[in-house]
Amino acid sequence: MPSLLAQPAVRSFAFWYLILVIKMLVVVVMTSLARIRSGTFATPEDYRFQGVEKIATEPNPDVERARRALQNDLENILPFFGVGLIYALTAPSLLLARIYFAGFAVARIVHTVAYLRGMQPHRTIAFGVAQVLLVLMVLTAFWRVA
Repeated sequence: MPSLLAQPAVRSFAFWYLILVIKMLVVVVMTSLARIRSGTFATPEDYRFQGVEKIATEPNPDVERARRALQNDLENILPFFGVGLIYALTAPSLLLARIYFAGFAVARIVHTVAYLRGMQPHRTIAFGVAQVLLVLMVLTAFWRVA
């Protein structure tokens, strides 16, 4: 039985999905570093572990921005995993699959950079592009499997 990764569309999907996972891991580290720099932690035991006596009562804006960027990734990249994989398994046009996968990934990367830097309308445009590409994949995949 041939490997799924031998299929060009599946291989392209896997590449771009792994890029997005790496991007998310970078945001996780950025969130942790923002917490350490600001002394704003998530739980009382984190404060104790860091040797901080006073628990912050107000959220830190940098920590919250990084945390919200990561939450947005979870809400958007997780659906891409399922939809993109199903789409790739429908033997789509390789060119179109590459456009969808790369376009979605690049849009999500731009979205994160814009989110972390507070850049509008760049963030909204990047979000919209990623959503349009995801909807196109959903519709195409649904059409082919229905």
